[in-house]
Amino acid sequence: MSRRTLRVLLVSANTEKLPDPIFPLGAAYMAAVAAREGHTVDTLDLCFLDDPAQSTEAKLRGFEPDVVGISLRNLDSSSYPENTSYIDDYRALVAAIRRHSSAFVVLGGAGFTVMPGTILTALGADAGVVGEGEQAFPWLLGRLADGLELTSTPEMGCEPVGPGVLVTPVTRIRSLDVTGVPMRERFDMRAYYERGGSLNIQTKRGCMFECVFCSYPLIEGSKVRMRSAETVVDEIQQMREEFGIRHWFFVDNIFNLPMRHAKSICEEIVRRELDVEWSGYLNPKFIDAELCALMQRSGCKAIEFGTDAGSPTMIENLKKEFDVGDLKRTSRLCHEHGLNFCHSLIFGGPGETHQTVTETLALMDELEPTAVIAMTGIRILPGTGMVDLALRDGQIDADDDLLYPRFYIAPTFEGDMIDRVERHARARPNWIVPGKSVRTNVAVLQKLRERRHKGQLWRLLGPTRPGKSPRTPATL
Repeated sequence: MSRRTLRVLLVSANTEKLPDPIFPLGAAYMAAVAAREGHTVDTLDLCFLDDPAQSTEAKLRGFEPDVVGISLRNLDSSSYPENTSYIDDYRALVAAIRRHSSAFVVLGGAGFTVMPGTILTALGADAGVVGEGEQAFPWLLGRLADGLELTSTPEMGCEPVGPGVLVTPVTRIRSLDVTGVPMRERFDMRAYYERGGSLNIQTKRGCMFECVFCSYPLIEGSKVRMRSAETVVDEIQQMREEFGIRHWFFVDNIFNLPMRHAKSICEEIVRRELDVEWSGYLNPKFIDAELCALMQRSGCKAIEFGTDAGSPTMIENLKKEFDVGDLKRTSRLCHEHGLNFCHSLIFGGPGETHQTVTETLALMDELEPTAVIAMTGIRILPGTGMVDLALRDGQIDADDDLLYPRFYIAPTFEGDMIDRVERHARARPNWIVPGKSVRTNVAVLQKLRERRHKGQLWRLLGPTRPGKSPRTPATL
């Protein structure tokens, strides 16, 4: 007996365009998964639509899906004090689907996996896929196609929550080469490439570290699992040859761990003589001169370090695995190899004081990175160490579901310290502070894209001492 073919609509719900619109990689992977299972697939991307509600209704009426899968990339903009929550928009989207369709509604994505039960209940969907959709989503579609209930099996766990069911794989994917490649062509690659400056690609999942605020181990697991360098570069080469995509962003939480894996990807790009440029997130501890040279030769144009702090006290409090010596050594290597680099910071964490702020600010001036991106306050997410700290310091209640943004601000981070960070940033043209709208003008960013600037726009700033002229206008 052949399995029934379902009509599956994949919806990318993200509409955030600051600092750049991000290609819906997760939804593209799920489109590929559903198509491989023999289902009829269509997609809807809300990011660039003038009237998302009208477009959603038209798509539902025209396609008449049996299943609607909604990818939730983020829950909010993660910035403080200026913040935007997306939960009400997601709730409205599910409600609109309910009004115009009888389709089975499934939630998924990194944002969903952070607090799946809470979101499933709040949005009123029929089911939610927790973690890696390449396993759970085809299993779920198979059960629906066969007319079976969503109940646990040896490979999949099902938990009734609120109005629906959470579906969680019992084990994680061991080798990511089996995930295949995302069906990027189902989304407007050209719009993301022109307006976002690059397309994104993943080479590994998982993080072994225990940073006090980070949700990556919850989303991807604590064991690092990799794609082979050949598979990664095959994908890059295919996109270069078929669609002319030169600029890439490695979305791994840490591209350079294991360091040998990062080197092998760079070596493969160099071996094939690919005409590409790329950037990614790196850890400042796992870098040496060989890696820097390989990155430079393979087309690396920008590095973003998840530094978070420059004070020894705050580095320890945030449970980072590096020290100030690593930051100095790595910054020096980047300068020596001509690599643009950015240090991302978070002020206001546990134990932050005037002294620790001074130490971080002074270190950034010393290191002279191409750019600094500074956040204030730490978004408190379930399952992270910030929950216990926030409860201890009376910043949240035990029954707070954290669905809407709650930020930890250390009791010792008082007075005008947020204003102090803002004043420091405005005096340095290479500083960006999203929570205080410092060099985050969407119109200016878009104008730069229209001038065909690709890659990370912060690399146009360049290290500049106070009082000296930056490379680009400070209004960025």
